[in-house]
Amino acid sequence: MSKCVLGTAALGGIWGPIDKEESVSAILMALEYGIETLDTAPAYADAEEIVGKALKQWKGRLPRINTKVGRLKCYATDEGIYDYSPAGMERSVHESLKTLGVETIDVLFLHDPDAIGKDIDIEAVFRQMQKFKQAGLAKKIGIGGNLPDWFKQYDFASVFDVVMEFNRLDACCNVALTTSLPYYQANSIQFYSASPLHMGLLGNKYQQFVDTPPAWMDKASVVKARAVKKIADKYNLLLPNLAHRFILSIPEEFKMVIGPGNSEQLLKTLFDIQGGALPEQVFKEIMNLNTILNEI
Repeated sequence: MSKCVLGTAALGGIWGPIDKEESVSAILMALEYGIETLDTAPAYADAEEIVGKALKQWKGRLPRINTKVGRLKCYATDEGIYDYSPAGMERSVHESLKTLGVETIDVLFLHDPDAIGKDIDIEAVFRQMQKFKQAGLAKKIGIGGNLPDWFKQYDFASVFDVVMEFNRLDACCNVALTTSLPYYQANSIQFYSASPLHMGLLGNKYQQFVDTPPAWMDKASVVKARAVKKIADKYNLLLPNLAHRFILSIPEEFKMVIGPGNSEQLLKTLFDIQGGALPEQVFKEIMNLNTILNEI
């Protein structure tokens, strides 16, 4: 469980309607099972409010709390409302602290770096993030989202402590192993890998996304998911079980951010995690498959 972080986007309602009390119960259940870190954001619909309610009810040791700044509250994944101005970021962080009911954030992520327009003073954004850390409002600062190429020209490695990527280290895509992860390790930056189910493609959205891929999903991911599903079927494994355990089989040091939408999905995920690493042969077949498909 120490490798796992509970993401709260789905529990907050960003992927669809939720029962807030059920989401609170799911968070409490995760804490009971030993999850030590919660990851949330203003942009995850009502997630911060729900996390705050769960923390008030929780009687055990306070978990680590991560949230984000830059993307404002919304109720749809394609509804991007952003404010990277120093004043806007200040306002957002203080609202998050109040909503969550905590005095400091364990990791404060700069949300969606690819949404930062080139007309924005990125150095000013970096300085504002550092101010949050210097003021004690955040213990660590990070980047939450895949880095666009233009972003890499800046010396972000000397500023940030953590980077969270998504869809770049899972059973149908492992490019982070040979690209970003070695760089982060060399620069002492902690790595979070979000969405082990590739936004549902390796989970309960498999058939839907294979039949009708959403506009934001690349065709290569669908091709790889089909091949991974064949491996899962070959070894009589459920696709989500294989996907979660694939992450646990990778020997590198990093955090996996899971994203259940309710208590039932959480229990299934925890069951997968308790299964531990995949048998070596299964893991090798997936790695070899990714190598072959990445070269196509």
